[in-house]
Amino acid sequence: MLLFLLAACADDPARTVVDARDHPSLMPPKRSVPAPSLPKTDAIKTWNHKTDPVTQHLLTASSLLQSGDAQAAQQALDLIGQAGLPVEQRSQFALLQAQVALSMGNDQQALHHLDMVRPRLLADTDKIDYYQSLAFAQALHGDTLASVSARIRLGSLLKKSEQQRANILAIVDLLATMPQEKLDAPAVINDELAGWLSLARILKQRDQSGGVAVDAIQQWRSTHPGHPANAEFLQAYLTAPQIAAHADNVTAETVPAKQGPGIAVLLPVSGSYAAAGKAVKDGMQAAQRLAASSQPQPPLHFYDTAQGNIGDIYRQAVADGATLVIGPLVKEQVQALIDGSELPVPVLALNHIDHASKANLYQFGLSPVDEAEQLVRKALRDGVRTAMILVPSTPLGQRTGLYLTTAWQDGGGVVASIQSYDPRQRDTSNALDTLLASTNTSQRHALLLSATPDVARQLAPRINYHQGRIPLDVYAMAAIYGGRQNPVGDSGLDAITFCDIPWFFPGMYSGPLSQAALQAVWQDMPDAVMRLVALGIDAYNLHPQLSRLATAPFFGASGRLALSQDKRISRTLVCAQWRGGVPVVSGFVE
Repeated sequence: MLLFLLAACADDPARTVVDARDHPSLMPPKRSVPAPSLPKTDAIKTWNHKTDPVTQHLLTASSLLQSGDAQAAQQALDLIGQAGLPVEQRSQFALLQAQVALSMGNDQQALHHLDMVRPRLLADTDKIDYYQSLAFAQALHGDTLASVSARIRLGSLLKKSEQQRANILAIVDLLATMPQEKLDAPAVINDELAGWLSLARILKQRDQSGGVAVDAIQQWRSTHPGHPANAEFLQAYLTAPQIAAHADNVTAETVPAKQGPGIAVLLPVSGSYAAAGKAVKDGMQAAQRLAASSQPQPPLHFYDTAQGNIGDIYRQAVADGATLVIGPLVKEQVQALIDGSELPVPVLALNHIDHASKANLYQFGLSPVDEAEQLVRKALRDGVRTAMILVPSTPLGQRTGLYLTTAWQDGGGVVASIQSYDPRQRDTSNALDTLLASTNTSQRHALLLSATPDVARQLAPRINYHQGRIPLDVYAMAAIYGGRQNPVGDSGLDAITFCDIPWFFPGMYSGPLSQAALQAVWQDMPDAVMRLVALGIDAYNLHPQLSRLATAPFFGASGRLALSQDKRISRTLVCAQWRGGVPVVSGFVE
């Protein structure tokens, strides 16, 4: 049965961009209905090795859920007649139904099915599934306190220390989202939950003031000696964020004379790119907290690149004792570092400059060039040789068209035609009709599309019309997906293939840093910056891998990562195709 991970819980004038020219993941979106990405479990359930048809259907549904195919799992469950099921199997059936609903982002339906489960009749492993599902459904439903209560019950069932640590961090992060007035409101609660709320109030005050609140934390430890959070590994959570708190607004002028050894992170904390910088920072801090739960980690010192000259900020970080610099994020600032003086301390830049290299400089970012090359490779591997390209009539759109054209021709394909559309127009279908008007109806074609989710939904009826008269396969750049499943809104996109970061797909990036696990981190972010959380996760996890990345690829949240001779980190992406409005993974581009 599917285990929900122990959660810690991508060009118009209005776009907020980190790369002012080439960063499609930062398009301001309209929020769609969020849904969790459901990772695989390591456990294979046999339910006492029963071989009756009902149990086999339940096991099949569980296996399909683990592979990310919720629709097929539902079909397997539909083969089970509920009437006359034993009580235990009714609970197992309802739990699987709830997990299918959660995979579609339907928290209300999930909660309805979970109400049918009798957890006392379940085996311990199934109880873990139940309370994980209940916690996740309540979090999606907006009932943070109920989600925390479910995780408290879950904590008593977990045996592995890493699972217990992840569950505690999930509770802390959930409570961090609660307003102060709700934390202070009286409620009928048990002692353990009272301890959690008390701790959350301390952390809330600490986050608002920037103070360490050592006395308050020590008093809490004395008052709640047996509380699950009163353990050594929580200290890493309590101390690591405070380093960032003091460094958030650091500039070249205000930084202390010595921060001490550690990792300097150069991100926009203020200004136009602050939201993008925050997403990267959140991903990095989540990765740091996880790593610190098992062994000490170097501190992160954050510097605001919106304040001051990037060269001066880099030199200040070096003077402060940095052993590695991560950032900057804005492309123009990466160029400035390349054009400037030598880099005595290695830099992992979070953007790319084409055909540029410098000693001690590594380049890593969410490049549209990578996305175009991966999409073209997928289409060519599918056997299509003739392409037509539809892109926005914006500077970024024109560059995307160039990337797609170059990649397609380099792969031996033929570009039959290319057409632009104005993304500001309500109806963009005329551009599509013009592009496909003279298409040879006997030849298979690929339509290479660059569009936002809204534009793609507008184009969907005309795409379906043209697919009815010509053999047409549609491949879209990653900007078509906002990172949150929306089966209703995306139902018209069925059969469109796109390639994106593994973090967005169930089972392709599992663990405490998966998208599902970090739902509390990204749930209030605009879709436009959500990919940058994955970039932050990888930026932190890559720093000890750089010396061996050239020979051993790293499986990251933003792709399968490899290092080229010019120290540019490339990404292999995961491709998916919409079915029933839900992206279904076909695997990494090979």
